[in-house]
Amino acid sequence: MKNVMDILLTMDESRLEASTRDIEMKRLSEETGEKVVFTCCSLSMDKYVQIKESATNGDEIDTLELQIFTIIEGVKNPNFKSDELMGRFKAATPKELVKKLLRPGEINRIFEIISELSGFGGDTVQEIKN
Repeated sequence: MKNVMDILLTMDESRLEASTRDIEMKRLSEETGEKVVFTCCSLSMDKYVQIKESATNGDEIDTLELQIFTIIEGVKNPNFKSDELMGRFKAATPKELVKKLLRPGEINRIFEIISELSGFGGDTVQEIKN
């Protein structure tokens, strides 16, 4: 069995790039009559820390803020920071746009998908039993 250090030293760094997943937004597809697909992307450690800090008030994390900021950063298409998209829906901020376009359950599910892509989940690490 190879030494872990040797394995990591020979690893192709390009394999560490962000993971992505396309998801269809069924309600929006039905409402528009066209397939609406969002592209979700894993978060970097720096972006995760920034989001967590933005959603923290004192010692408490605001779950909805955490979810919305995660969506703003983790959904690459559509771009919730787009002035054109915010203008179309009369949203002053990306956060307001997310709240206008998505329902609470959709926000929660997209957050879960981005979290899974970012390594949160039960199957990302496996304990070895002797």
